[in-house]
Amino acid sequence: MAADIEQVTIRHSVQDVIRNLESEPVRPDFVGQITAVQVIDRVSRAHLSIERALKFIITRAGGPLKKDHHLGDRLRELTQVEPESADFLIHAFAVAVRHYRFNPNVDDARHLKSLESYLDVACSHEAFRDLRYWELHQSPDEMFLRRTYLPLHMELLHAVMELLRGRTPSDTVVSRVERAVKQAMWSAAELANAPGTPKEDSVRVYWEWCRGFPSWSDALTDAARQQFIIGDDFANGMVIGAQRVLLESMDPAVSYFAEMLDVIPRQPRDVIPPVEWLGDPSQQRGFVNAPSGATLGLIERRWDGLWSITPLQEGLVAVAAKAATQTDAQSYLATLFVRDAEVTVNGERRPLRIVANEQTLFGWNQARFRDADDPSTGEVAWSQEVVFWEADHGLKSDDRVQIRVRSRHDKPLVHVFEGVVTKVEDQEVYLLGNLSYDADEKDGE
Repeated sequence: MAADIEQVTIRHSVQDVIRNLESEPVRPDFVGQITAVQVIDRVSRAHLSIERALKFIITRAGGPLKKDHHLGDRLRELTQVEPESADFLIHAFAVAVRHYRFNPNVDDARHLKSLESYLDVACSHEAFRDLRYWELHQSPDEMFLRRTYLPLHMELLHAVMELLRGRTPSDTVVSRVERAVKQAMWSAAELANAPGTPKEDSVRVYWEWCRGFPSWSDALTDAARQQFIIGDDFANGMVIGAQRVLLESMDPAVSYFAEMLDVIPRQPRDVIPPVEWLGDPSQQRGFVNAPSGATLGLIERRWDGLWSITPLQEGLVAVAAKAATQTDAQSYLATLFVRDAEVTVNGERRPLRIVANEQTLFGWNQARFRDADDPSTGEVAWSQEVVFWEADHGLKSDDRVQIRVRSRHDKPLVHVFEGVVTKVEDQEVYLLGNLSYDADEKDGE
């Protein structure tokens, strides 16, 4: 009876830590140290909870009680006294590494090749001590921070919970996420319908579509590839709503799955802007710039190897996209801000590229349409700065210029700026002229 109470107590303790960590997600800050403190605090709590649970399981099986924080040693002790439990932890860890897209073949992640090596590196007595006191000395050598992953600590908490349930452990991150995806995609409230109605047919077709995949997760992943357009309005709404529900999940593994549905595909490589790297460690965070020096946005390598992309639109805005590679992140910003332009200089036409998005293109919100019946709405000349991608654009003062750029939001629409060059500073060209609009007949067909 006493042993049962002890097991319930330990299980409650682990579950309490899981709930606390799920309700207090890390909120990334522009100041890296603030983000680090959040991670450290949560990893420390997870470490202690995993440690207590492992020691309970080891001593319950007749093993020794060691007053030491080294979790690698605890795993080896568990292997000796209860190998089945150790095997499950090893399996659950490997599944979690794959779920979070870690690549154990890169330098900073080689310790993720096995649970034992992860615990020896990231969960040793020395690592636990450094985590507890990092806020006091903030060592410039933060390698141990880059080798410690809160999501993996969270999955170890879930795994030891499985060992404490008193049955054969089997639940891993994959099965947990699959249950959540099924619940989100097959909501009873959304599926309710009356026989013989159009909705009944829509539900049947949606069910047939879902059955065409080996898992609910595979189905939603395929829907994301198709930009959530899989059938009629009902089916499209079901998969869009499912992702929204999953993104709001308190379980980080579930919300992570939903986030990864939006990883951008491989980007065109015709324009790859350079990166101005910031701080230490090197080549982990930097501004992506045009050749003129104009900043397009910020890219940052995430803990899982993906790259977050924050475009610069009148100041840094929220992360807009995630890319699988650094090159894709750079190219994505080029796609946002580099526009093909048809430039006619003194009657000679040449293709060039300019740095602008739809909002900043020729200061479009200052423009007024010309109305032949109302002279008061005529074009108004103003000075316009145009930043060219190419340094050899060939423009010089007093050139007469026409620049035509197709709209991305309204394809038949073409922005047309006509004027005279007043000043040239490398890629930055200043013009005085007027903005009008034209329709591209090819797009309007």
